Amino acid sequence: PDLVASTWLNLASATWFYTYPQPPKPSMLHVIDGTWVPNEEDKKNKLEPGFGATIMIINGGIECGHGSEKPQAVNRQEYYKKFAEYFKVDISGEEISCAHMKSFNKGGAGSLYIYWDREWVKQYECQLVKYQ
Repeated sequence: PDLVASTWLNLASATWFYTYPQPPKPSMLHVIDGTWVPNEEDKKNKLEPGFGATIMIINGGIECGHGSEKPQAVNRQEYYKKFAEYFKVDISGEEISCAHMKSFNKGGAGSLYIYWDREWVKQYECQLVKYQ
């Protein structure tokens, strides 16, 4: 932890978290660039592209899905609005709240086969899985 806090690893770890999906969650990059497209399971859980989904990825268990805005999520949203205003980015129509969203789950579009695990039926073989 000390190296991540005090060296170039702080930017490297943030970049990794931003770009790499952690199934069943998509990467934040995929939410922002439109690569992640919600499927029916995601839509049922009220997950949709926008800043709210990125909050769900970062800290959803604490900040999202409670039916009302948590202070941490409100703080993120306010910063996002200020940056959008400063850079003259139109965010009207974008879902920036996550209060109504449920967690990403294994039936969602972000649940990708990107990790390897042992193939338990066949000896000396591996298989791609959706979990870490």
